[in-house]
Amino acid sequence: MAEPGAAIDRKAILTLRRRVRFQDGRPYDARCSKVAAALEAQFGWPRRWGRLRLLDARMCWQHCWNQLADGRILDATADQFESRWLGDIVVLEASDPHATAYQPAPPWTFTLREQEGVIELDAVSDGAEGHDAAMPCASWTAAARQVLTMMTGWSLPDDIIDYAARALRVRALLGESMTSGQLDELLTMYEWAHATATRGRPWMSSEYRAVLE
Repeated sequence: MAEPGAAIDRKAILTLRRRVRFQDGRPYDARCSKVAAALEAQFGWPRRWGRLRLLDARMCWQHCWNQLADGRILDATADQFESRWLGDIVVLEASDPHATAYQPAPPWTFTLREQEGVIELDAVSDGAEGHDAAMPCASWTAAARQVLTMMTGWSLPDDIIDYAARALRVRALLGESMTSGQLDELLTMYEWAHATATRGRPWMSSEYRAVLE
């Protein structure tokens, strides 16, 4: 577990986090974007946005954290992941292997068509030259696996691939492309439901639990 170093005022971070969460009035939401923005405003640590791969190989598809001046990652809302990540507030050296779990999310656009039993996948990495691709896939599952590999580079659980396959197929039937941002949003809701079912209840921030108990 990585804890804040001497240059990080843990009490100040917790106080700011508590203020943001109570201002927003969202006990079941970690408010990672708002907390990271407040830390940037107060301490000058740039807010970063992307995805986080957790210890159980599940994903947080939309997450925010801060980048310290020395390159360390500060995740002030890691408490939302409980035992699936590294602690309440997490600070990681850039060289820490766990730091690679924090991943930027450059935009992609995916267009899929079913032609004679083959799924034709066209992928465009917006604004990144040399990262476009066109390929045939044997099934919608294979197409979804390829899409998620392009987006993350990671091997993901089968249920996530199956859900993505169904979402991509519906979009293809409508004759529409799907962006990685749109897929991130759908997968965020799916993972929230999965985590809630696994836990047996929605997650609630410690700030609100302390008031209600």
